[in-house]
Amino acid sequence: MTTVGIIGINGMVGQNVKTQLQKIKTPFELKTFGRNDEIPTLDIAILCTDNPVSAALVPTLKNRVKFMIDMSSEFRLTSGVPLVIPEINPQAITSQTQLIASPNCTTTGLVMSLAPLKPFYHITEAFFCSYQAISGGGKKLLEDFHTPGSLYEKNCVPLIGSIQANGHTSEELKGLYETRKIMNWPHIKVYCHTVRVGVENAHSLGVTIKAQEHFDIAHVKKLWNNFPNLIYSENIITPKEASGKEDTFICRLRADAEEPNVIHYFVTFDNLLKGAAMNARQITELLLERFFL
Repeated sequence: MTTVGIIGINGMVGQNVKTQLQKIKTPFELKTFGRNDEIPTLDIAILCTDNPVSAALVPTLKNRVKFMIDMSSEFRLTSGVPLVIPEINPQAITSQTQLIASPNCTTTGLVMSLAPLKPFYHITEAFFCSYQAISGGGKKLLEDFHTPGSLYEKNCVPLIGSIQANGHTSEELKGLYETRKIMNWPHIKVYCHTVRVGVENAHSLGVTIKAQEHFDIAHVKKLWNNFPNLIYSENIITPKEASGKEDTFICRLRADAEEPNVIHYFVTFDNLLKGAAMNARQITELLLERFFL
């Protein structure tokens, strides 16, 4: 029996990954571990751990685990480590791929909207302002949010991650560099402004993209609705509707008032699902079906 282990079972991501893995139909044996537990030989290990723990675990697991799926940002931009969203770039995983990185949740919402357009439009620029839910910051931030007087109560805080030497936050730079890697668009310009808002769950993005070609609005809507786990709606979709759903939702598509090669739209999705645990489940499913059946 194929063995799948969750390392970091006590965290929010670990618990959500466990729930997601129960939806997989391919038979496997699930094992769970705290981040300090001794890890036995496994076929697939999902690391629901922060950067320092993932950095320490990966080399120690190298000879005991066939495939590792890392949920932290530690290896996302490492050369030779595929950054995978199964709807977009499943071909990046081969039988020789030992370590797979799962992307940043905010980046996931952006690239899910870009991927269906890739065969038809040469996108040169993308701008987004994020409206990121409290749950994206983990258990401690949720506890803070529910504490009277919290900075995040009925508020917007334009700081997620640490401020880097160039003035951008680590979260904003993930939006740039992870998008380039996932989409295999090394030259796309991505302008990011990330904001934490007083919403408990489900991230949102206000997005503007520019292409070499003029956009056909009806065609764009059709491309989105034909893409797996992506829904375009003429109705307004908010985080309330997206929370708990596996789909990524897009609404409010419109052409720019002056430039026909620019469009604007709104994206919302459950950051704990497609932004994290669901993506881990999908990668696990892909591995089970390709390499263990």
